[in-house]
Amino acid sequence: LKDESKWREGITTRDIMQELDKKLQLSGLINSWTYPIRGRIDMLLTGIRTPLGIKLYGNDLYKLEDVATRIEQKLKDFNKTLSVTSDKINSGYYLDIDLNLEAMSRFGVAKSQILDAISYLVGAQRVSTLYNKDERYAITLRLDAKERSDIRALEELKIITRNGYFPLKEFAKLKYTEGPSVIKSEKGLNVAFIYITPKPGVSATEYQKEAKALLEKVDMPTGYFVEWAGSIEYVESAIEKLQYIIPLSLVLVFILIYFAIGQLNYSFVIFFSLPFALLGGLLYIYYLDYNISIAVIVGFLSLIGVAAETSIVMLIYLQEELEKIGSRFQKEQLKEAIFKGAVMRLRPKLMTVFAIILSLLPIMRSHGVGSEVMQRIAAPMIGGMVSSTLLTLILIPVIFYMIEKRKCNTRQM
Repeated sequence: LKDESKWREGITTRDIMQELDKKLQLSGLINSWTYPIRGRIDMLLTGIRTPLGIKLYGNDLYKLEDVATRIEQKLKDFNKTLSVTSDKINSGYYLDIDLNLEAMSRFGVAKSQILDAISYLVGAQRVSTLYNKDERYAITLRLDAKERSDIRALEELKIITRNGYFPLKEFAKLKYTEGPSVIKSEKGLNVAFIYITPKPGVSATEYQKEAKALLEKVDMPTGYFVEWAGSIEYVESAIEKLQYIIPLSLVLVFILIYFAIGQLNYSFVIFFSLPFALLGGLLYIYYLDYNISIAVIVGFLSLIGVAAETSIVMLIYLQEELEKIGSRFQKEQLKEAIFKGAVMRLRPKLMTVFAIILSLLPIMRSHGVGSEVMQRIAAPMIGGMVSSTLLTLILIPVIFYMIEKRKCNTRQM
């Protein structure tokens, strides 16, 4: 592609992909859009060449092809499918050798003699290697194409025995049969792949959730079942790990808050006010029309850490101002101390917010490889820093005032 500065105004990578897909419609071929490196990695890890795929398991290859074709038709009509294709059985011709073990034992002929003769004369197995300095060339010796394809000529091949030479037909029956050129198998069963490319903007999780209802309408023989493959495998694995990582992260955040403040009541205040900081991130994610993904969750976890840190610093400033007026104070003194502590924290807080937002904005404007993932990490941070500012400058001082006011009333009683 040309440099992005030379693109038409307002056009994106998705627009280019959609335009190319409309123009590159070749009979008998289906487009599958992915990035080269990502496509290779997905192929190595999952066996699927597209972002998403279905593995159909069963015993009979031809039944697998039939069911896979019906699934393909269902998904073609699905409005979130960009392209879909299923494995087709490509037939090939094979030379079947039915050995007559009784005749072979009578003449002292080993199986390897017959199989080697066919391998060398028909299958072009290497008989030797020619070395020329650093170069190596395989030497093969086989019949010409006409004789290789003629069963009668093959049956007349001479096989050496202890009683002399005898034709191959005395020891084996030969015939050409038609069968699949490739047989894929996993988990002890034959498998057929359905390759799927969702439309731009449709996540693998979203596609799978809605496509499952369509698959339930496809009748499958007993013992046949499907598994989703491709990028959905990474998502499922990550979600399983996040079920432990997220609670553990929250527990660690609370412990660190408690160690920093040393008071359980204020630790709970900061911890349970953190969702307010997440509100800005959620609103910004909604505005950008991003789906909740692993990258977005990572962004929110980072936001929680920053919001907790700034709230702790605010609380420490408030406590320091409160200590200056002593243990016995009036409500007006309390208000003045809290106001002074909050104002002292205003400038550092705004500097922190602007520094984080301005450092992340270039990521939101980038369109290079990997930018989509980085944008989904940065977006919660940018939106969350706005609501985090309100949390730190308004909510924390108000809650602090309410708690200390209650303590003051208790002492006066």
